[in-house]
Amino acid sequence: MREVSKTDYAIKDIDVDISEITDGIYRISGFSNTLGITFNQFLIDDEKPMLIHTGPIGMYKNIEQKIKEVIPLQKLAYVSFLHFESDEWGGMEFLESADAKLVCSDLSSKLNLMGWYNIPVDHISTWDNDTLKTGKKQFKFIMTPHVHHWDSMMIFEENSKSLFTSDLFIQPGNNKYVTSDDYSESMINLYRGTGIFASENSVRDTTKRLVKLSPNMVYPMHGSCIDKSIFSKYAEAIMKNNFAFSGILLGQKLENTIS
Repeated sequence: MREVSKTDYAIKDIDVDISEITDGIYRISGFSNTLGITFNQFLIDDEKPMLIHTGPIGMYKNIEQKIKEVIPLQKLAYVSFLHFESDEWGGMEFLESADAKLVCSDLSSKLNLMGWYNIPVDHISTWDNDTLKTGKKQFKFIMTPHVHHWDSMMIFEENSKSLFTSDLFIQPGNNKYVTSDDYSESMINLYRGTGIFASENSVRDTTKRLVKLSPNMVYPMHGSCIDKSIFSKYAEAIMKNNFAFSGILLGQKLENTIS
């Protein structure tokens, strides 16, 4: 055993920046030197603006300030997280400060949120192929169970063909806002070292479905946004490499595991 200190959970006071990627879609990102990854949130400026991911709770104030550079906070209409995890929805303070409505998968709603203190009863739960129109943009929700978590979903904005994939297609490091470089090998190595996928099967099935959407831009939660010119390399790496759990979790080996 080892003693845990505050530095183990120090995802706070991280400097964040904001950049418009395309057509009113902004990437708000901060890099953690401790973890070696970026934490990305995406603000969609529309008639009813949406924030996808809220960041860990310690990053809330910095993310809030960046949103205010684009829109008044009170204008934020929706806050969406793509699976139940602290870095996905740690900043749920947005629901109170902006009076926004929570959007999540039906599985997140039923399996994880019910019974938790201070969860909005009137939040929006989505199912496969449900859509939400925010003005010029229309979002389609894609259920992706066991792509990291059993309640996972992804979001596809149909007009700009923008795909929000959470922990799929992530890359370590602090690279450019948008990449046309191939970091797929480091992506696979990261998956092997963290053990976040129990099996390749569900991840590959989802990848096949996403490829058919022909996205113009892919917006992972960690790493650079991926330009369509290089997206096939990342999809191919998922289809051709082994990366599922093999007895290692967050870089530590477990003994006597079944894999």
